[in-house]
Amino acid sequence: MIVTCNSCSKRYLVDPRALGALGRRVRCASCGHTWFEAAPEQSSAPIELPPLPEAMPIIRTSSQRRVQLPAVPPARSRGRFIGWAAVTIMIAVAAWGLVAARASVMSLWPPSSRLYAMIGYGPTEPGFGLALKVVPARGVEDGVPTLTIDGEVANVSTVTRDVPKLRVALRDVDNKVLKSWTVIVTDQRLLPGASVTFHTGVAQPPDAATGVVVSFADSDN
Repeated sequence: MIVTCNSCSKRYLVDPRALGALGRRVRCASCGHTWFEAAPEQSSAPIELPPLPEAMPIIRTSSQRRVQLPAVPPARSRGRFIGWAAVTIMIAVAAWGLVAARASVMSLWPPSSRLYAMIGYGPTEPGFGLALKVVPARGVEDGVPTLTIDGEVANVSTVTRDVPKLRVALRDVDNKVLKSWTVIVTDQRLLPGASVTFHTGVAQPPDAATGVVVSFADSDN
C-alpha cells in the first residue's frame, strides 16, 4: 500500500502487514511528522510489489578504492639515483684530471709521487718498477777483443709498464766514462711479473775499462 505524509506529501510503499490489524503510528523519514495510519480494510489481500531496481555497481570511496599502479620508483628515489650518478661522474672527471696533469701535481707537491707510483703513474724517473740484471763477458771474435753484455729486465710492480732504453757505460778505475751507448730492449709494454732479455756488445773495448754500468736511460736520450 502507499502511505502519504499529510505534512510534506512524501509517499512511501509500506507492507500493510506492518500496520497490523488496528493500524499504528508512523513517522515521516523526510520531515519527521508523525501520525496514526489506519490499517487497510483488506489487509489480507496480497500486494504486488514493484520490481526491484537493477543492481547498481558498487562504487567504492577513495579510501576504499585499490588501484594497481605501475612499479615506477618514486620521484625521490630517481632524484637520489641521479644525484649519485652525478657525484660518480664528477669523481671520475677529477681523477682523470689528476692523472693527466700528474707531472704538474708532482712538481707542486713532491710527496704525491708516491701515491701516483701506487697506481702505476708515478715518478717519471726511468725504470721505476723494473728490475735489471746484467752479465758482462769478455771474449775474442775473429781475433778482435769483444765485450758482450747479456741481461734481463723484469717488471716487479703490479701494473703494466713501458721498458725504457738502456744506457751502457764503460768506466775506468777512477769511475770515468770511457765509452757509452744505448740499447732498445723492446717496444712492447711489460706485464706485471713478466720479463724480457737483451743482448749487446762492443768490439775493441777501451783497454783502461775496468767496469761496466747498465742503467735505464732518460726518454730524451
